[in-house]
Amino acid sequence: MGSAMSDGMAARARKEMRANPRYEWLGELPRSHVRRILAKSRLNVVPSRIEGGANVVSEAITASVPILASRIDGNVGILGADYPGLFAVGDTQQLARLLARAESDREYLGVLRDRSKKLAPLFDPTREEKSWADLISELFLIESE
Repeated sequence: MGSAMSDGMAARARKEMRANPRYEWLGELPRSHVRRILAKSRLNVVPSRIEGGANVVSEAITASVPILASRIDGNVGILGADYPGLFAVGDTQQLARLLARAESDREYLGVLRDRSKKLAPLFDPTREEKSWADLISELFLIESE
């Protein structure tokens, strides 16, 4: 899911769909569709090369969906440096091994799912609103001193 960053990337995605029956690129979709699809997913792969913190990572966490993600600052910041589903940026061999493991090893997939469940409270909207309110209050106190 998601729009292609270039026409070339879109062409490669369409070519992959023709060659690989297990690959389907849906393109850009409304957020409500993305959330429904993600909630039914068994695994979420976030192969970003550069990103501050992908919304799809937090969406997968709140849906208790296991995640495989590239080891970039945004993903590591959200998932933790010791997250067992991280792979080196651009390392398709390592990603393939993790995908095969997630497909064949229920215990590993369960570990990834459990980690998502443990992180979910961090994305509670009420907690987030309170954290923002606390920060804003703290900034106003600092400014008025």
